[in-house]
Amino acid sequence: MSDFAEKNRQYFDKMASTYNDEFKDFIAANCREILNHRAWISDTWTDTESGKGKEIKMLEYACGPGPVSMTLAPYVTKVVGMDVSDGMVGQFNKNAQEAGLGDKMTGVKADLLAETVPEEYSGEEYSNFDIVVVSMALHHFEKPELALARLGERLKKGGVFLILEILANGDHDHQHHHHHHHHHGEHHDSAHEKLDFGEAEHTVGSHGFTLEGIQQLYENAGLGRDFQSELLEHKMAFKVHAKLPKTLFLARGQRV
Repeated sequence: MSDFAEKNRQYFDKMASTYNDEFKDFIAANCREILNHRAWISDTWTDTESGKGKEIKMLEYACGPGPVSMTLAPYVTKVVGMDVSDGMVGQFNKNAQEAGLGDKMTGVKADLLAETVPEEYSGEEYSNFDIVVVSMALHHFEKPELALARLGERLKKGGVFLILEILANGDHDHQHHHHHHHHHGEHHDSAHEKLDFGEAEHTVGSHGFTLEGIQQLYENAGLGRDFQSELLEHKMAFKVHAKLPKTLFLARGQRV
């Protein structure tokens, strides 16, 4: 595990037992948005024509205690949650059991962004996913481009990669459904005012992403098929963020 990942592990281990309570309203709003966008995300769910009777596997990376996984679990057949934090994985499994979802949700400690990924995560159980989700976590990765490449490889062809993230300050381009121009290297926020992440600052790799930058990341990782992004109505605003509420977005693309 890199030093950066280790900082995240330690920080989120400490947060694990209180995370859901501390960010309750924000998490609920995020889960509502994902649920409301379900048809936009994919047409293949257990309750849709194209998904009926099929195995539909989902991976949530940096899953935390699992609220997003639990939101989508009713519409897939199997969910694997992965996190570098033992504490978060423990909460994920506990929450799944308490929600009666223990038979289809499993959390494991794994660092898929390590220099060498352990052999135990190379089997069928950890590949050929129909959907990979990274929710409010990409800004905690040292190398977002590596994250999309590594995680995208675990999707089946045509599988969907979903990201929920913070929009870089100043980027409020509302023509955000279909971009045909790119700004290379702009997924980091050098041109924008930095966000205030308080005590979590040392765990943050990016202070938000531009929509053009995120599309570039998708395309570079071979996930650019039918790429779309949407700005969300609710903002990120809670006590550790002293500055203005931050705009959030959803992005989706499919493995080519």
